[in-house]
Amino acid sequence: MRAIASPDTTAAVSDGSQPGPVALFLSGEALLSAIRGHHVGVHPLAKLAHDFGVMYQRRLTFGSECCCRRDELVLAVDVWVADHLPVPHPAATMHTETLGAVIARLAEAQVHAYHLLMTIDPADPVVHTAWYRLAELVDGYTDLTTDVARRARRLPVLGDHW
Repeated sequence: MRAIASPDTTAAVSDGSQPGPVALFLSGEALLSAIRGHHVGVHPLAKLAHDFGVMYQRRLTFGSECCCRRDELVLAVDVWVADHLPVPHPAATMHTETLGAVIARLAEAQVHAYHLLMTIDPADPVVHTAWYRLAELVDGYTDLTTDVARRARRLPVLGDHW
């Protein structure tokens, strides 16, 4: 792991649209926008988030399996994050999942919620439940990335088998 932030600095969260130094994480809104293919910014995680969205949309459209591609994308996110993480505080708590797994689940939920909105009555409680779940996942992502940027949380380290 290569740390980009000194122990006394906080890594930034970005909308991913600005060129120049890359912020550590995308904001929740920028991540959702990238997954949908709207405003895919220059941030490397924006491109990967968009790839997750395309993959899950293809699975809905064509019914194809996407496990191998999902694993590749999760790994790509995790490798990028591992190379750019700030050094966590010694007392930082461990998160149970890698950021790649978090983004994969969020992308799948967004594609699912949007699909429901476009295919069934928007007043159906199933649509509301899917969008509520997506909002919860975005909140969790935001909390996690904020805590990691502040060095208060650690993400699992990639093992030697990667």
